[in-house]
Order: sequence, then structure tokens, then C-alpha cells
Amino acid sequence: MPIFDFAYEEPDVGYSKIRLHFNENLFLPEEYYREIMPSVEPQELRYYTDPNNKRLAEKIEIFHGLPQGSVVVTAGADEGLRLAMQLSVHIDGGLAIVEPTYGMAHVIARQVGLKPTVITYNSDLSLDIDRVIKSGVSSVYICSPNNPTAHLVKEVEELVARFSGLVILDSAYAEFAGLWTPKLYEYGNVIEIRTFSKAWGLAGARVGYIVAERKLAQSLRVLSPPHPISSFSAKVIENALEKGRPYVERSIQALSVVREWVLSKIKLEKYYGPVNFVTVRVTKAESIASRLESEGFVVRVLGGKPLCSSCIRFTLAPMAIMEKFILAFDKALKS
Repeated sequence: MPIFDFAYEEPDVGYSKIRLHFNENLFLPEEYYREIMPSVEPQELRYYTDPNNKRLAEKIEIFHGLPQGSVVVTAGADEGLRLAMQLSVHIDGGLAIVEPTYGMAHVIARQVGLKPTVITYNSDLSLDIDRVIKSGVSSVYICSPNNPTAHLVKEVEELVARFSGLVILDSAYAEFAGLWTPKLYEYGNVIEIRTFSKAWGLAGARVGYIVAERKLAQSLRVLSPPHPISSFSAKVIENALEKGRPYVERSIQALSVVREWVLSKIKLEKYYGPVNFVTVRVTKAESIASRLESEGFVVRVLGGKPLCSSCIRFTLAPMAIMEKFILAFDKALKS
């Protein structure tokens, strides 16, 4: 039996502490959740959902103005990432992951049997497209806006246009950057992964989706389980699409004000951008994180990621929370 030595560290901190480690949208009001909370009929729980949750897929296509058949509903963005990497296995030729990036990319790649090639951003966070092409891989994973560096990868479209293989584009934070409508699927070699867990504030519903050219989407649909999400989660998302966008847009506006204030208070080297988190380089990341947790704030330690040595990442929260966090952060630095 094989022994696997890889895992994604998933801290279970409950809800008694302030969760600043998962990049959930903390700016949405309770009114939003009451507005979109569905009721379900007994038969909706008794029976399986429609195959591949195609009704929800069609509603997402209508919401974005996408072609019919271009959306595949998934159980969160991670399941979308798994489907994309499973397809990469079938294509063969290898996968490159552009680092530093979301930790689950490496974990899922290894889970499906890939041994990814690592390509690192330049020190100015630019991407060397020629290096990707010359690596000889048939698939590449890239996240934009990127986690944990928060930057928009400005070379993405050029990469898509020049790269002859499959581009797995993780757009989990796209809405924070105002990128509401997927467009790069039109190139035919892009699998864009989106989620309702981040800007939409629905992480507990576990719903994501893939946008791809129709034939590519059908290949991914074949790899998907036939009923990826529950009828309850599907109705939550339907309601959010119908009623929730104004709430999400207002939350992003409020977030941007807080982000500017936080950036003005932290004088250390940091990564930031049009997202809901900030990554800061500190002297002793583990120690700082431990002290913050003792003050009731849970943050993410980034470990040995390229360009992120001794960094912590924290989710932005409403001003009242951030004021207390900055005080705790300054205290941790001084001690």
C-alpha cells in the first residue's frame, strides 16, 4: 500500500476566535444571508438532483452571458481544480505550477498522480512566459488574482494566446478585482475555475464552477460525479445570483476602504492587491502567528513558499475588527 506524505494543513479553530486565515468575505451582512436562504420541498431532499446540476449551470451561464454548455458545476473550487488536473493526467505531458500560489494546487496534483514542475514568478511578480513554454509541459496552473501575493497576473492572456497546452486558471478572487465575467474561455485552451466561497461569502455551501469552451467543458463534465452539489446548495446559489450581487458589490467597496487603512498602518514589506487579504513579511512568522492567536486572531503562516519566506497572510475584516487586529499585531511585533 502506498504511503502518502502530502497533505493540506487545515486548522480547525472553530468560531470562537476571529478567523483571518481562510479569506472568507467578512463584510457581508446577515441580511444578505436571510435574503438568499432557501426553502426546499421534501422531494428535493428525497431525490437526487438533476444530472450534473445542469439547471444551476444554465443559470450561471445566463448570469454571465456565457454560451450554453460552457459551465460545469463543482463541489467548491477545489473539486473544479481536481477535474482540471485529472484532465491534465489524461492529456499527459506534465503540469507546471506557477509559485508562490494556493497550496492545494500541489496537493491535488499529487493526489491525481502528477509530479508538477515548479515555475517561480520573478522578484517583481512578473511571469516569464518563455520559461513556461520551454518547460515542455502540456498544462500549467496559474492563479490570478494570486494567493498569497494578491497581484493580478498581467501576463495571463499572453500566456493563454502563446501556450499550446491547457491553462488552468484559478480565478477564486476575481470578483474582488471587478472581474465578474469570465472571458478567456474563448481561446479554447482555458479551464477557468470560479467559486462562490470568496466574494459571494458562501464557503459553507461548497459550490464552485468551471468555465471552458463547450467541448472542453464536456470533457470535464465526463470526469465529474453526476450530482456534485446538493439541492439545498443549488437553491442558495440560485437565490444569490438573483438577489445577492448588490450586497456583494457593496461589501467589496467597504473592503477596499478598510484595505487602504490597513496598508497605511503596516510599514513592513508586504504583498497586497485587489483582494480581501494582505501578506506581510515578519521576522518570526510562527511566533507572530502564535501571539496573534493568543489575542484571538487566527492567521495563515506561509512557511517556505517561494518569495514568501517568513510571511503571514491575514484576511481583511470590517474596520472595528481590523483596529483591534492592528493593535494586536503591533503588540506581537514588539514582544
